[in-house]
Amino acid sequence: MLNMKSSIALLATSLLLSACGGSDNEQNTNNTTHRAAFTTTFESNLTFQKNSDSVIQISGRSSNQDEDINAYAVTHYFDKGTASIVFSFNFDKNDIANTLHVNYDPILKKVLNISIGENYLNEKIQNLSKPNIFACSESFAFDSCKNIDIKFDEKTGYSEINFVNTKLSPPNITSLSPINEDNRSTIEKSYISLNGKLSGFLSTPPQTLQNIRKTSQLNISANQQAVPLMGAIYDPETSALFFSSHTDNGIDADLKLGTFTTYLEDNLAIASSLQTEVLYGFSGACMSALLTIPVKELTSIEPTENSNDITLAFNQAVYSYENNVPLFPNMPVPSECAKTNLQLDGSLKVNKPFTQLQITPILKSEDTLHFVQPALYFDATNHNIQKFGNDTIDVSVIDNKIKQINFKATRNNPNPSTGLIFEEIQYNYECNATQSCQGVSYNPENNKLIFKNTMLTLKGTAADEVNKNIILNGIFDFAGR
Repeated sequence: MLNMKSSIALLATSLLLSACGGSDNEQNTNNTTHRAAFTTTFESNLTFQKNSDSVIQISGRSSNQDEDINAYAVTHYFDKGTASIVFSFNFDKNDIANTLHVNYDPILKKVLNISIGENYLNEKIQNLSKPNIFACSESFAFDSCKNIDIKFDEKTGYSEINFVNTKLSPPNITSLSPINEDNRSTIEKSYISLNGKLSGFLSTPPQTLQNIRKTSQLNISANQQAVPLMGAIYDPETSALFFSSHTDNGIDADLKLGTFTTYLEDNLAIASSLQTEVLYGFSGACMSALLTIPVKELTSIEPTENSNDITLAFNQAVYSYENNVPLFPNMPVPSECAKTNLQLDGSLKVNKPFTQLQITPILKSEDTLHFVQPALYFDATNHNIQKFGNDTIDVSVIDNKIKQINFKATRNNPNPSTGLIFEEIQYNYECNATQSCQGVSYNPENNKLIFKNTMLTLKGTAADEVNKNIILNGIFDFAGR
């Protein structure tokens, strides 16, 4: 969900920000509603510097219920079984891309990632190839986030974040460059350095994780210790079940995040894996890395499926990283380090979603699309904003009323200059306050939308073979976590 504009260029000039009133003509299916008065504010002595450029002082600002962009936001974020909190500070009330996002795990008290852009960081590979991405993250794609201290009051939404020479940089992905004389090219890495403090305030207490509907049932132990569950979700498009928990995975005394994924076919588990932190030997030292580990025996996982839900029974399901082979070819055999070993026992039950959509063609040469993937993520922001969806459909809700629906379709078309090399083209359709969302009803109790000939309109212009409008019929839902 990262849609970076030229944030860096815009932030390279002085920002003198103040709280000015705006208007947000919120449109739901048939009427306009007015939000209750509230404010969001952040105070700042943060400085921002790209490489050796001049240091920029970031000024604090405020926003109220009539403005499109909140100055400060607290989002409880659930995605495919994992949960975290995102603190967002917008530096320019006229440009949402000038927003700093800090993604935080309150259980581990650890910063997961920091980024600048319209949305918080989404590390899918197609997003990492976009220009002007500056971030830090615990994943392999970026340098790790360092020297950040966070205080957060969940009851009020107050946060205080201190940065000491915290560096953001582009992804650690090498692109092919034109061949030079010695068949090599030097890639210089850029950095943005953050120093100082941001303090965020909400006049109305924010939603919490409990505002994201929980429907899964868990009775699982990990290494004979009962574990809590952040949530679980099933995706019928990929026949995959996702859930996460914080467990002791054996490498030290601290809790580690574990993300489990199990794929099903014909009422059997055909693959299952755990993504978690492991230790590996390198140059005589034990280094940590985030790796995906397969289950040792698939027969230790037994699925049971009916019309409403799916249950996974775990019977000594072992996920273990042996640490006896090099991470990369031509590396020496690693030294002995503590081994990651996790044994699951018990059961997990998740709801099956109701999503069944018929969508008229994007390209005039195509047939009607039948869509079954439900919402896999859910955001609960401040006290009244919710957003849920997947990589194709996003639904934005304010005060339990639909504000906007987005549909994204990508197609690989031949490059017009060569006719051979394919390029990815993205088509975005929407309804919103300007192009109202008609023929759609929303039930906030079960996060279900019902579409009846709902029309979404293409943003921008496109070639003649692209339909300017698409029609949705059927159900789209979030089945709960």
